Amino acid sequence: MAQLQDNYVENIDDESSYEIIEWDEFCISESDQENSSAESEPQENEIESSDIETDDVVLDLFELQLDETLQYGKVAYQKEYANPFKFRAHIKCKNEMKIKDVVKDNVLPFLPAKSLVQFKAVSKDWDQWISSPFLAHKQSCFCHDVSGFFCQSGISPPIFITLNPRAYGVPSPSLDFLPEPVVIRSSCNGLLLCQGYGVANVYYVCNPVNKEWKSLPQPNYYHQIEPALVLAFEPSELNFSAHFEIVCAFKLIDVPIIYFEIYSSKERSWRCSTTSCIELGNSKVKRGFYNNGMAYWETSSAKILAFDLKSEFYGILPLPPAPNGVMAYMHGELSYVHAHKSDGNVCTIDVYGGMDMSLKLSVPLKLENVGILTGECRVLPCVNEDVVAIFAGGVVYSYHLRDWKLEVISMNLDISERYLPYVNSLVSVAP
Repeated sequence: MAQLQDNYVENIDDESSYEIIEWDEFCISESDQENSSAESEPQENEIESSDIETDDVVLDLFELQLDETLQYGKVAYQKEYANPFKFRAHIKCKNEMKIKDVVKDNVLPFLPAKSLVQFKAVSKDWDQWISSPFLAHKQSCFCHDVSGFFCQSGISPPIFITLNPRAYGVPSPSLDFLPEPVVIRSSCNGLLLCQGYGVANVYYVCNPVNKEWKSLPQPNYYHQIEPALVLAFEPSELNFSAHFEIVCAFKLIDVPIIYFEIYSSKERSWRCSTTSCIELGNSKVKRGFYNNGMAYWETSSAKILAFDLKSEFYGILPLPPAPNGVMAYMHGELSYVHAHKSDGNVCTIDVYGGMDMSLKLSVPLKLENVGILTGECRVLPCVNEDVVAIFAGGVVYSYHLRDWKLEVISMNLDISERYLPYVNSLVSVAP
């Protein structure tokens, strides 16, 4: 032990001067134990010989176990890392990757859910990868374009209008996997917010692709017969659990103030925000829209009520004098898109935008079958920043603003009260 103390000395003046000690020198030997015991033994020895023998046995067992542990770790390390320049089995070098590996890692996350389910039959490897929660998370982060619309009138079951029957679809568009018949209140990035027709008016959040759903606890306040609900869900690499929020703009009976009640899937509870709006207290809050951290509602006073879910501040924007339009996020700003019938079978699309909601674009379209059923020309929720969907005469069209391209999506449809956009995503519902 004295030798160890002499060798393991740190020079305070020179921090770089250290002496390397071998393991055998570091371990306490029997002679060092005896010398140390002799040096530390008082003049009147009160330690019995049996205690010394017991300490020696314990020390020998400790050294034996330590030596076996080191030897096992060395063998295990050599076995696992025999070749430090060779990748693990699940990691492939660029030169060793095949086309199927490139497609699996770089193409599948960008495909809609229906196509991915069909590709499960390619191989067992693809089936396992597509069924894993990791691909579902990646696909929800990359797949954002609207794949179709859920349409519903009154208490009738919803139907799904797909933009591409080969690529987009849901196995149960009527949402019959839920415990009760529901009405769809909001949608966002692959999730639907529904309300049951029962006495309790239970809220459900579901994904009709994988039929996952979750019932929410009762809110603290009465949200009225037609609640102004907005579902907020932002897929991101950090949001692996797919947490979401719900905000409801409501008024108390005979109180002209708009309050905001927020549900958080992380907290699994409702809470009322300290922010309240008194400027629009006499207005009726209508359907809502969510984008980029903001919830927007149309009101009966020709205003748009905006609410920031992070700071919980609100703002008021003007609403264009165009009824039955839809709010959308186009070219980096909030927009309002309206469609109306012009002369003959011409339907005009008007796009408003900016803080003053001024007219930005007006496009006349010559459609077929306009006015055969009801004579109404109505714009549906936008597919993306450049594609607008129109319902006219029982026919649903899609118009590409950039390419000036018009396509027929579906025919022989009755007009519905609600059209909600849906993204064909594999996202799981947060527990």
